[in-house]
Amino acid sequence: MKKEVKQETPSIKSLRNFNLQQSAGFTFSASTILMVLVSIVFVIILGACGVVINPDDRPDWYLYVSFLLPQLVFVIVTLVMIFVAKTPIKEVTGKPHWKYFLIALVLQFGLISLSELNALFVDWLQTLGLEVPPVSIPSTQGWGIVGVMAVVAFLPAVLEEVIFRGFVLRGLKDFGLAASVLLCGALFSIYHQNPAQTIYQFCCGACFALIAFRSGSVFPTMVAHFINNAVIVLYYHFTGNETMPVPWPVTVIAAVCLALSVGYLIFLDKKKPSADIAQSQEPPQKDVKGFWLAAALGIVVCVVNWVSALL
Repeated sequence: MKKEVKQETPSIKSLRNFNLQQSAGFTFSASTILMVLVSIVFVIILGACGVVINPDDRPDWYLYVSFLLPQLVFVIVTLVMIFVAKTPIKEVTGKPHWKYFLIALVLQFGLISLSELNALFVDWLQTLGLEVPPVSIPSTQGWGIVGVMAVVAFLPAVLEEVIFRGFVLRGLKDFGLAASVLLCGALFSIYHQNPAQTIYQFCCGACFALIAFRSGSVFPTMVAHFINNAVIVLYYHFTGNETMPVPWPVTVIAAVCLALSVGYLIFLDKKKPSADIAQSQEPPQKDVKGFWLAAALGIVVCVVNWVSALL
């Protein structure tokens, strides 16, 4: 008896036939659009249950769900890319040299120096009408700190790195170091749709992309990302303040650390393949049009929401 050949739907076939650039654009658009759809469904469910949320006094359960929904979306997109698009997870996560963990920590400390730059940008946006909303996270009292660390610090650090410095950056590498790093940083920034954090998130996203590009792994950036989030949560827990003041001596030292780590990664940490490998490699793909077409819908949605938040 002949075995029946399982027919794949055209959508699955097309997804598996995506090149790296198209996959990167699809990952970004899918993460954005699915987040919008999940949010709409959540609002509908609340309405159907007769639940009314006061924007000035949102309960902890609502805040936990708000933080978990994006992570759920990232998990879904990751599973689609692994099992439907047949993306090898080892190519996404990589295996870094230990030195990149040290570089990531130094670079993360260096990013503190950008706080004043981001503050100036926020001041300018406020002249355009931006109203900076207060930070809203679940209560950190008692064992609440553990839950907040999990949903605000740990999960975003792991899943955002897998999506942006994993799947997205993987498809941008053939554009070259500068283009892929800056573009990855820009996508990371606009995805959050938070005007007040635009500059800082762009710099973080670009710096993390630089580390992932050189190390070939997302693990060092996961560590740096988690530390960034955890420090913010702990400072809020112990002080109740939303913004951490940075003394100017610390800013100067951090700026030096940032410059040294970025300079090393750009100018000194260059891997040169052997002659045999270089001869056997195919020319890099540069499907710029394919990437922009796949990412266009997600970018439009993010930009519209960014402008809406500003106005």
